[in-house]
Amino acid sequence: MTKKTFRITDSHPDPKRDVDDEVAFHLEMRTREFIEQGMSAEEARRKAAASFGDVQSIRSDLRADRAHRNDELRRRDWWHGVQMDVQYAFRSLRKNPVFALASIATLALGIGATLAVFTVVNGVLVRPLPYKDPSSIAMVWIAETNKEGVTSNLPLTSGFFNDLQRDSRSFEHLAAFRAWSYLLGGGADDETISGARVSPALFDVLGVRPLLGQPFTREAAVPGGPRVVIISYPLWQRRFGGKASIVGQQVSLSRESFTVVGVMPPGFAFPRGAELPAPFGFGLRTDIWTPLVFDSTDLQNYGTMNLSAVGRRVAAVAPDAAQSEVSSIMRRFLAQVAPQMKLDYRLVPLSDQASGKVRRSLLILLGSVLFLLVIACANVASLLVARATSRQRELAVRAALGAGRGRIARQLVTENLVLASAGAVLGVAISYWATKVMLSLVPGSMPRADDIGLDWRVLSFAAAVTLVAGVIFGVAAAYTVRWTRLSAELHSGGTRTTGGHGRRLGRQLLVTAEVALSLMLLIGAALLTRSFVRLQQVQPGFDPSNLLTVGVSMPIAGRFDPVRDGPKWSASFNQATARINQASGVVAAGAISSLPLSGILEGGGLRITGRAPDPPGQGPHAQYNVVSGNYFRAARVPVIAGRAFDLSDDAPDAASIMVNREFVRKYFPAGTEAVGQTVTPTFTFTSGRLHTIVGVVENVKQVSLDDDPTPQVYVPQSQLSYPGLTFVVRTAGDPLTAVPLLKRELRAVDPTFSTHDVRTMQDVLDHSLERQRFSMTLIGVFATTALVLAIVGLYGVIALIVGQRKREIGVRLALGARPADVVRMVLTEGSRLSLAGVALGVIGALALTRVLGSMLYDVSTTDTVTFVSAALIVLIVSTAAGFGPARRASRVDPTVTLRSD
Repeated sequence: MTKKTFRITDSHPDPKRDVDDEVAFHLEMRTREFIEQGMSAEEARRKAAASFGDVQSIRSDLRADRAHRNDELRRRDWWHGVQMDVQYAFRSLRKNPVFALASIATLALGIGATLAVFTVVNGVLVRPLPYKDPSSIAMVWIAETNKEGVTSNLPLTSGFFNDLQRDSRSFEHLAAFRAWSYLLGGGADDETISGARVSPALFDVLGVRPLLGQPFTREAAVPGGPRVVIISYPLWQRRFGGKASIVGQQVSLSRESFTVVGVMPPGFAFPRGAELPAPFGFGLRTDIWTPLVFDSTDLQNYGTMNLSAVGRRVAAVAPDAAQSEVSSIMRRFLAQVAPQMKLDYRLVPLSDQASGKVRRSLLILLGSVLFLLVIACANVASLLVARATSRQRELAVRAALGAGRGRIARQLVTENLVLASAGAVLGVAISYWATKVMLSLVPGSMPRADDIGLDWRVLSFAAAVTLVAGVIFGVAAAYTVRWTRLSAELHSGGTRTTGGHGRRLGRQLLVTAEVALSLMLLIGAALLTRSFVRLQQVQPGFDPSNLLTVGVSMPIAGRFDPVRDGPKWSASFNQATARINQASGVVAAGAISSLPLSGILEGGGLRITGRAPDPPGQGPHAQYNVVSGNYFRAARVPVIAGRAFDLSDDAPDAASIMVNREFVRKYFPAGTEAVGQTVTPTFTFTSGRLHTIVGVVENVKQVSLDDDPTPQVYVPQSQLSYPGLTFVVRTAGDPLTAVPLLKRELRAVDPTFSTHDVRTMQDVLDHSLERQRFSMTLIGVFATTALVLAIVGLYGVIALIVGQRKREIGVRLALGARPADVVRMVLTEGSRLSLAGVALGVIGALALTRVLGSMLYDVSTTDTVTFVSAALIVLIVSTAAGFGPARRASRVDPTVTLRSD
């Protein structure tokens, strides 16, 4: 007969049974009382039942009450048990400070890095835009398809915008806007502020009203309307002290008086430059809004593409229906004026517009950091499994005192939840700091940077990671417990704590996975690093050394009218560049409308003399830049044919241009001399005039170092006047020392000049590489950390194996094995794990690095050198991790080992 061990936990309350027993007891006692009074047994039972009342009703009430009290008792006992488990968990961690610190630090590192990346991903990709019902808001672009079949998004003209506003029924509100900087102030406190001219409907489209005052009225957007302005909350606080009386006050913008009619709420800064194409020139934050005014000429202008547009769909209209409607409007227009042109309207959801260009890279970073989190968790799991194995005797005592498997498993899960929670709390603190560091790597280049921060989604993600990690750790620890041998542990004294083959295999698989994942991250980081190095070796077409760049603008508050104001702009800029060229310490100075690597582009079509005309929209096309002074000499852009501009190109009847090498390659047959050829640009400045090519310069990178060269046309400032240029000044020494000189010379020419974006050309070059540097740095940090964690895990497993095989090693040494043989045996064990991890890592990298293709420049996603180098590094480092345990194993004293066993 098997002896059964009684446990208190085997007794479970039964409300039905307890109530029935209690009612039966009371009936029996009353029956006995009546029998003692002389009644028969049958009569006594009837009278007892009658005196007791409705027995069934009483039983039902008592059962419900008893069940409720039992539930309360169970809940109280459960919470009491949890509190005891939590208290015991803290005591256990205090007793094992090295284990606790190692586990918490590893978890905090993994969780902190993951939360930092998730905070950015959440702010940029997940968090709704800070506008009313943002899913119904879309940007509107002109989609142009060239003869190669490539479709580009282009800005709208005022004519196209007017057509949409008049004919479309899919939009509840439609607004246009364009960048416009203003000089705020009228004296020594002058400040250039990023602004925008906007349709009054913009605030209706976004569903945001001013914090103070009112939005623009329709009367403010008509010619001759009142000069009014809305300012941002930060500007209100910084320049006007946050006084409510600002509404109705006059402020000076670009030397003209405007009335402040509103202050936008905190956080509103639309349009934000990083969320829109760089060519539109919006600032990082918009701080000033003024009405966008169209006159009758503007409403018929279909040639000047300079407007961004955004609309809010009618609630009942689906996105596809809205797209079909606006496409039909474009088809009707083209059928009347240019049937051959391949134009269309394209609606892009505002969320995609804001974050679409960084979505892929952010998701890759999130995937990479999740690898790091998995490695950190695997490391902690290995520590916990080893610790649980060493606690067999303690758990056996608990089992002997009546604790069941479920109770012990709950204790282990609670302990590990406490451990994971401690790691998560520290991880949240690390993530706060790490997020700031990440954003500092891409200042101004991360879209929706204002929306990045801790919120309930980030904290919920942290809680979910903590819960999952704690439960998995607890389950892993519970799985390690040898339930069938707990009683034997009491008799063995707990001297042998070696796990079974399955558990040893589990730890080895964890370490193999760690090595594989770290290798995959290392290969990704190496590919990005090689790409970054290749990118830095690209010749940008200019020399950034000792080169100062300063944005300079003429004040324009009213209508942009180059015909009226152009001669003044041209004379002022040419005079300024001439004075700066003669200044002491200046090697050469010039100015350009779109600085290289700024991403700002302006372009148009052209006709080459002697060629048959192309269909509308399908002829030669080029980007154009306006230059003044000795720009090419200052930037050291090589002139490879002909000459650079000189004073003769400023004559009233001059019509000269310069082109780049790509223009010649694309539009002139090989062997044809481009200098002396004539073209007719269809840009707005030419009015159909013939222009002679007087020089050819080297290709200059205009958008980024990895973009393909595009045809470029350069025009003298005297032939195409601009109110804002970027001055480029080459100095003999530190270029920043020339800033006071530059500002002094500008004030001498025109006191209304305003300056902004003062930086060296090397800073511009570095800024163009921010995103590549961001991805490379983060994945490199993740890969390095992952490799360190994997090596630590490998070291721990080998050390554990050595400890478990200590008797075997003692026997080998006693039988004549040399210490070198023991070292070789241990290293072989570690090498097998490393080789398996490297093999899996290479296979995984071959599958996953393809997603990096769009982030690489001149490097293949299966680059052999990178794969082999990373694999060798991991093999060498992981093999070295086994030397410590191997040396200790070789020093085992066989006499002591065998005697103690």
